[in-house]
Amino acid sequence: MRPIAVILILVLLVAAVAVNSASTGRKLMLNVISPPLAHSDSNVDHKLVRYLTGESDLRVTIVTDSTDGQPAFPDNYHDIDSLMEWGREVGARFVMVVEVTAERLEKRKSFHVPLVFHKYETVGVIEGEFRLVDLSRDKLLTAEPFKLESKAARIFQATMDDDINDPDLHLTAPNKVIFFDGLEDDLCQHLARRVRQLAGRR
Repeated sequence: MRPIAVILILVLLVAAVAVNSASTGRKLMLNVISPPLAHSDSNVDHKLVRYLTGESDLRVTIVTDSTDGQPAFPDNYHDIDSLMEWGREVGARFVMVVEVTAERLEKRKSFHVPLVFHKYETVGVIEGEFRLVDLSRDKLLTAEPFKLESKAARIFQATMDDDINDPDLHLTAPNKVIFFDGLEDDLCQHLARRVRQLAGRR
């Protein structure tokens, strides 16, 4: 075989390895843990895929209990060694765990002028923690809490009324679905920004 042919074959092999490395080197496995919700099903996992892949070359796969062809996600997902071992088994570069601990509405008295009026608000809250592991560096990039709030309704009342159960502070079932859908969007945009800061954007 001529030397130039050998060189050409080596160049093609190196290029193929580089292409394969680029295509597999940004694989992120995402597991979202969320409590049952009264108003609707959580869509944090699918929203996160949209925001994470929109401005980077991350390839995101949602992990569920029914995902075929891969080891079961570790029960003790707070243990970093378990996450790393699982991530290596599935060939991931990053493992991301989002644990939503609460998604709720709260009624609060936000303002008060004695003998004049009260201001009550209904506020939506979504909180929890997210973890991001980088397998290429064997490193936990972050384990940080999150808490986002958004005002859903408000009302001013005369001092003598002072009724936190005023009907105007309630959200109808359809409005709850719309409201929490927007709150989840805000959360996922926030988490996607944090991932890009921690993992880099390409």
